[in-house]
Amino acid sequence: MSVPRLNLMTPLQRRGALMDSVARLALAVELGLISPGDRLPNEVELAEAFGVAPITMRRALSELCARGVLVRRRGRAGGTFVSPAPPNQHYFDEHRARLAGVGREMRALLDYRLVLETGAVYVATATATDHDIDVLRDLVDAMDAVEDWPAFRRLDPRFHLTIASIAGPQHLVDELADVLGRLRPLYFPHPLAFLREVNLQHRAIVESIAKREALDAIAVLSDQLTALQHDLLVDGSGPS
Repeated sequence: MSVPRLNLMTPLQRRGALMDSVARLALAVELGLISPGDRLPNEVELAEAFGVAPITMRRALSELCARGVLVRRRGRAGGTFVSPAPPNQHYFDEHRARLAGVGREMRALLDYRLVLETGAVYVATATATDHDIDVLRDLVDAMDAVEDWPAFRRLDPRFHLTIASIAGPQHLVDELADVLGRLRPLYFPHPLAFLREVNLQHRAIVESIAKREALDAIAVLSDQLTALQHDLLVDGSGPS
C-alpha cells in the first residue's frame, strides 16, 4: 500500500514565482552566499534550478538590476553580476513576510524528508551491491566536477533518489521525489566552496553504505538535512 502523501501546498504556488525568485536571489546576496562582483549563471540555468519559467527569471533579474542589487554587462565577458555595492533593502524582512504561513508546513516537509531518507539509507546499507556503490560514487564525482550551482542542483536530487531506489520499493522513490520537488522552489544559490562541503557529506554517506555502517551514514545525512532546514528557513521558522 502506498504511503499517504502529506497535504502540503507547493511553496512556489503560495508565494508567486516572480517575487519568490526576487526575494531568494536578493537574500542570497545579503547572506553573502553570492558576493559583490560574482557572476550569476545565465537566466535559463537559474530558471531550471529555481523551477520557474525563463521569462520569470528574466523579469526577476531585471527587477534586481533596477533595485541596484545586480548589474548587467555586455560583451564577451558580459552577463549578470552582483553589484559591487548592493544596497541593503531589508530583504530579510521581505523574506520573512513571504515565509509567513508556510514555515510550519516547510518544517513538516523537511521532517518528512528526514524520515524517508534515513529509512532509505538504513535499508540501502544492507542491500547495496558493488554496482550500486559504483553508481553512487560516480554521482559524487560528477558533483565534484560541476562549475556552478545550477549544475549541482541537477545532480543532487539524483543522488538522494538513487539511494532510495537501492532501498526500494518504488513508492518510496515516488514519495521522496514528491518531497524534493516541493522543496526545490526554496533553494538559494550557493558558491562552489559550500557545494564542495555538501558533497563531502555525500561521499561520507556512500563510503558508510559501502562499509555497511548504517548508523554512520544516517548521522551524516541527519546533519546535512538539519543544516538544510536552517538554510531554507534561516532559523527553522523564518529569517531573524
